[in-house]
Amino acid sequence: MNPPAGFWRRYAAYSLDLFAIGLLSLPLLWSRLQDAARVVLGAADALLDRIFPMLDQYSSGAGVVPWDVLDLARDPALHRLMLQPAADLLGLGLQGTAIVVAVAALWFIAGESSRWQASPGKHWLGLRVTDLHGGRCGRGRIALRFVAGAPSWLLLNLGHAMAGVTPGKRALHDYLAGTRVELAPGASPAMPRGARGWLLLQAAAFFGFVGFVVMRYVQLLWAITAGGY
Repeated sequence: MNPPAGFWRRYAAYSLDLFAIGLLSLPLLWSRLQDAARVVLGAADALLDRIFPMLDQYSSGAGVVPWDVLDLARDPALHRLMLQPAADLLGLGLQGTAIVVAVAALWFIAGESSRWQASPGKHWLGLRVTDLHGGRCGRGRIALRFVAGAPSWLLLNLGHAMAGVTPGKRALHDYLAGTRVELAPGASPAMPRGARGWLLLQAAAFFGFVGFVVMRYVQLLWAITAGGY
């Protein structure tokens, strides 16, 4: 058998696959995303139309005590205005999740049960999926491996993180399906340059986003301190 694939190489391949799956799913999700945006905007307008008159009443000061504002939480009209959009968004979210899962199932099962023994991301980075003896897996075992990934997601990706600490670099779904991810024949043990660049790009995007959020909070605090709000 070939050496097992390292955690970061597996992650680079997996994130490439997820990026491609997201792009493929986007046309199928587009109408639902538009519907979700309409639901959110419509609900926001309706809530503001209901809340502002109530706040004006409380701000008049005529026989009103501060805890009367709690009536907002008990207002049946507000409950209806929140519950219906929430139900609509839940339905759209479930539809979108089903679409993405279906595309991902086709992507991973077709790739890892093919002669490549790998999804396109794994194949590009010199990895393949095998059984515990280094043999090619059948479609049934690969389908089981895909389904077995659900507990890893439910455990907030702790099941995926197992690939970084277990002796055979196996994730939870590898243990459940009896599979392993190894270097493909002829693949260099060193991380490919393209994979390193992809990981650096993700790190830059992550820290850039965190830095932007922190900067906005600092600007807001500065404006409040200076009396701008």
